[in-house]
Amino acid sequence: MSQIKSQVCGWVEQGHITQEQANTLYRQVTVLPDASSWRGLIANLLLWFGALSFASGVIFFFAYNWQSLGRFAKFGLIEVAIILAISAFAWLYYRANSLSTAAHSLRHSHSHHSNQCNDSRFGATTANGVLLAASVLVGGLLALVGQTYQTGADPWQLFALWALVILPFAWVAGFDGLWLLLVGLINLSIGIFLDSFSHLWGAFWDEQGQLLIFICLNLAIYYAFVLLDRNVAGRWHAPILEYACSLFAMGSFTWLITWLIFDDFLKGDGFSTWIVCGYLAHLVLGFVIFRYRLPRIYPLALGGFSLIAVGAALLIRLMFEDNDPIGGFLFIGLYIILASTGLSIWLKELSRKLKPLSESMSELEPEPMSELELEPAARATQGKVGDIHEQQ
Repeated sequence: MSQIKSQVCGWVEQGHITQEQANTLYRQVTVLPDASSWRGLIANLLLWFGALSFASGVIFFFAYNWQSLGRFAKFGLIEVAIILAISAFAWLYYRANSLSTAAHSLRHSHSHHSNQCNDSRFGATTANGVLLAASVLVGGLLALVGQTYQTGADPWQLFALWALVILPFAWVAGFDGLWLLLVGLINLSIGIFLDSFSHLWGAFWDEQGQLLIFICLNLAIYYAFVLLDRNVAGRWHAPILEYACSLFAMGSFTWLITWLIFDDFLKGDGFSTWIVCGYLAHLVLGFVIFRYRLPRIYPLALGGFSLIAVGAALLIRLMFEDNDPIGGFLFIGLYIILASTGLSIWLKELSRKLKPLSESMSELEPEPMSELELEPAARATQGKVGDIHEQQ
């Protein structure tokens, strides 16, 4: 379908058909979502809003009734809520696996070759929504322990321990929501830790070095998920986390390089030189990986626009010291427009070249089945199995 849309856009650009004819052809070949698709979307939205609302409601309940509840009542209520959430996850997880196995048997009976069914536990499922609520409640329990017994622990220890406790949850569920919560807690705990002990290494490790820690951490997480997603199907597939980590890392890297350009880049400092060399090496390595090894548009776009921003900052530093600022603004604006336009055109052409490859890979993968489709398929499979036993 996407190949047909791309071909129609190419016909319009080449002048073979008009825009009105393209709109008519697009309406004829477009498949509108049916009622089951809308029900699945609404069910997922209500699921995630409900899970987060439940966890937030429990935490706000303790905050509002802090003086009215006793110590054992507070711990008992939140622990019961966590146990119920984990129990519900275990039941939903087992039920989803049973339905997925039954649906796979039905699909296998209608085809001569076996296709591996898309496992429903990887992604936005009911079981994972309940587990997300349990993970948020774990953070509330840890905060309750610290607030009740006045342990004197620093805030970064709370978030670090929270991330450590929900790590098995993220491993079992293997979906974007928990991975994103886990990585966010790790970044938050490191940031609070560096801020709390800044007086110890302030003379040896300034804000630029601390920013470099976040860059290396998020780049390591991003490349880990990108490489593991190729080897382990499903569990490490977290595109939202990859987008967030790469955006945060490249944004911080661009900010750091721009900071060095306006601060002490021209002084020949060893730290600045190594950072700039690392930035250029990362751009070259990312271009080789995501252009030829693992073709992806998003990281190439991030690297390209980051390089444009760094180039604009360097031009501002070099031109505005001794020259007329009016002509400098005109030249830099022209540079940004031309560079952004050229990069966008190149990315668009590259996207057209990579579309046939991605479509051929998607044809080899089995079509995913939603939870709304699993139960009827499982019932049909059970009926067919019963008929086979009767025939035997």
